Amino acid sequence: MEQHELVLNLHGEWPGPSPSDGLSLEEAFLPELKKLHEKFPRLRCVLEHCSTAAALHAVRACGPSVAGSSAPPLAAPFLNIQPAGTITAHHLYLTGDDSQTDPLAFCKPIPKKPSDRDALIKAACSGGEKFFFGSDSAPHPLASKIKTQSSQAVSAGVFTQPFATQLVILALEEAIERGVLAEDEVTQERLEQFLSRSGRRFYRLPDPATKGPPRIVLERKGETVPTSIRSADGALEVGLSKSMAPVFSLGWLTQDDF
Repeated sequence: MEQHELVLNLHGEWPGPSPSDGLSLEEAFLPELKKLHEKFPRLRCVLEHCSTAAALHAVRACGPSVAGSSAPPLAAPFLNIQPAGTITAHHLYLTGDDSQTDPLAFCKPIPKKPSDRDALIKAACSGGEKFFFGSDSAPHPLASKIKTQSSQAVSAGVFTQPFATQLVILALEEAIERGVLAEDEVTQERLEQFLSRSGRRFYRLPDPATKGPPRIVLERKGETVPTSIRSADGALEVGLSKSMAPVFSLGWLTQDDF
């Protein structure tokens, strides 16, 4: 994979019981990430859906390394820092308490402490390129999330996709209210970096032109996240995370709108 410049995407979790009491399976895996990076320093690697401050530290601690490019004219704009990590919308607002009490908030990796959530928020809004958005949105039939028998496990997964961008912004707004972020830290440039540009650069996709490609526009129109959505034929119903929360309405601007 390193030789052919392929990306290794990792759900970093220790297999089996945790080797240490009080250590999550995700945190127990982190030394393996370091070993992997040391053995293959040019391998582009993504630690998916980071859920702890320790995961952020592990990704940063691997340090800079540059993967070669087979296209010299494009090499400079696409220099990466490996490995990288993705952060979901729901890990920016959920904690372990939420996941344990609300079936629609139950997911893996399980959200952790408020301090972990706040560390993820700061990383997402840092303007750095090491961390970028990855939805890990998991739709499950509503019945499998809330109408289970006592002996039946609830399906793990949080469905955010229809409102993913808005939920990221809502999490940042809530962080400002808690004093985790200053209002001037949440800028359009940093949002674009986290939601789009950093991921595109890591995967060596060209940056979109300044004008031409579709863009999103966010407006306050009194919209809230619905409790659930149904398929076109009504046969399937899927519950949504953070239902009834007030969010921006999202629309698209095309080239004709500029």
